[in-house]
Amino acid sequence: MHESFKTWETNKTLEHAHKIQEREAIPQSTWDVAPKDAYCIFMLFNLEAADDEGHCILALGPTDGALETYSYYRHSTKIEAPGIMACLKDPMTFERLCDGSGWIVHGQPGNYWNEHVNAAIALWCDKAAYEKARAYAEAKKANTGTYNLVTYNCLTFVDDALKQAGIRLATKSGKRVRTIVPKEAFFEIDNVEGAHKFEAWKYWFDLGKAPDNGLRTIDDVPGQDKPLE
Repeated sequence: MHESFKTWETNKTLEHAHKIQEREAIPQSTWDVAPKDAYCIFMLFNLEAADDEGHCILALGPTDGALETYSYYRHSTKIEAPGIMACLKDPMTFERLCDGSGWIVHGQPGNYWNEHVNAAIALWCDKAAYEKARAYAEAKKANTGTYNLVTYNCLTFVDDALKQAGIRLATKSGKRVRTIVPKEAFFEIDNVEGAHKFEAWKYWFDLGKAPDNGLRTIDDVPGQDKPLE
């Protein structure tokens, strides 16, 4: 009974998120074309992680080049635990991410896995803002500190990196996004200051077959908890 309810709850979360993405995605005919020397910043969302509360990953790089990712998490069910940073095994472009329906190979040397992200929020900015966000992410990667589910989690990390770049995410009312729950951030974020919406702005990646690379897969079968918390 519990598994049946959990599966239903997971599917409802994904259905709601997908409807929001479809409603808020920008039609290609009205895309804000980024200059060739611009850089992109993406918020990638695994909406089924952490018992469906979601997980947020920072990705950034040149608009037409390879991205780097920073996934801040913990290996624990405790509220507070040592922070860990997962990154891409190999650089990949956003186009390749889209073509692969949201599958990324993530982790650390000697500990990589396949992970599926369901959705993304896409921004573009100038080089100075990109460098500030990247510098913050690199510093956290070098000194991961303490993860706290309430005061400093994956979403807090991404939001702080954006703040360092002078980027502010806002709701429809213009207020700052204050939630600590990644899935709610995807639901609520409607605008951005200090950067621009990149192309479709909100993206959705249907769950397809995982890469056939011999690595373990963080399973996205509805109702199953994920190791990423």
